Amino acid sequence: MSTYPVLAKIDGQSTFSKPLIEIANECDIGGALYIRTALEYLSDRQRNWYKGIALRGLSEWNGNTPEEWDYDLKLLCGAELLKRESIFMGRLPSGFPAVADRLTITGVGKRKMTSYIENILSTAITNDWPVTPPDPELRR
Repeated sequence: MSTYPVLAKIDGQSTFSKPLIEIANECDIGGALYIRTALEYLSDRQRNWYKGIALRGLSEWNGNTPEEWDYDLKLLCGAELLKRESIFMGRLPSGFPAVADRLTITGVGKRKMTSYIENILSTAITNDWPVTPPDPELRR
């Protein structure tokens, strides 16, 4: 999916680097155009950095899976943002429910994700982890 930045807002309408008709023509038949707000755009880029750069880089560095790093980073860097969820996994042969706990970050939006990124970066510097910081605009 292509991304086109908004150059200006004129009378409440977004102006892109290409005319909107050209952007629409690039869509697949039956496809849709979705115009994200600036907050949605930054939040998506923050999550992409977390999953694609931080978790993948740490996983390649020591061999733990990205899921293990996700769990560890949430414990180390996001303790004040965590919520424990119980997930129903089916029934055991005895008939009792099988339940697993999962840690999630509550209400992840730009403000909480920015705080989480800052915690990850400071922990990475302290522990000498190979994590490259995201674009400065993602941490504003």
